[in-house]
Amino acid sequence: MNKGWDAIGIGASLACAIHCVVLPLIFTTLTLCGVEVIENKLLEVLTIVLSMCAGSWALISGYRKHHHRLSLVLYFIIGLLLLIAGNFMHGQFAGILCKLAGAVLIITAHVRNIHFCKH
Repeated sequence: MNKGWDAIGIGASLACAIHCVVLPLIFTTLTLCGVEVIENKLLEVLTIVLSMCAGSWALISGYRKHHHRLSLVLYFIIGLLLLIAGNFMHGQFAGILCKLAGAVLIITAHVRNIHFCKH
């Protein structure tokens, strides 16, 4: 059933969004306290890969078996591209905004996929 894969995809996207917003705040605070912490690129890559795998499975299955709405697949693809692009942006604020926009698009695609698969 797609609902489980959609839930995993939503969870991975939320984890990525939280990671993108909270970690810079924690790093800044810890640096002010004299603790040096490096960003965990492995965590970023893992959340993007998990989101990509779970989302691809759920959305393509929903598209083929139920709703045939290409817009959901496009939301998902654009969201993934924004998540990935956010990792290559030089400005920290721009990167965070890009990643958050990507996570919102991915979550929207999953929520709409659940809705359209039910109806």
